[in-house]
Amino acid sequence: MKRYLILLVLPLALFSACQSGDSGQEEKEELETKVLAIHDEAMARMGEIFKLRRSLRVTRDTLEAQQADSTALLSLEREIDGLNKADEAMMQWMRQYKAPDTLQHEQAMQYLQQELTKIERVQTIMDSTIKAARATATTYEQQK
Repeated sequence: MKRYLILLVLPLALFSACQSGDSGQEEKEELETKVLAIHDEAMARMGEIFKLRRSLRVTRDTLEAQQADSTALLSLEREIDGLNKADEAMMQWMRQYKAPDTLQHEQAMQYLQQELTKIERVQTIMDSTIKAARATATTYEQQK
């Protein structure tokens, strides 16, 4: 009777072990999907960064030609610089990111967690920079 019990329990234990391996893979894929989803959201905003930067440069150039107040020019330069830094933060993250296909599960999970933190930071930088640049652009558009 014990033999039959062992023969019954052994396949169930092996099946259970295989299932937990699958959930580890699913967990890794879920985390990787989350990282890439945030990347995709941030990338979608890159066009907005380019448009805002172009608009602020045109405004800055117009004010320079009119020999406007240096405080206004500095404000525009600061916003343009912020947009450049947000753009570079995204480009740097993309250059450094490598899919964790060759890593063991624990190493891959640790790597993806670090990348999640990094891409969330990039997204925060982009969001705050776009918000500030938009406010500055709106201010100068209203003055026209």
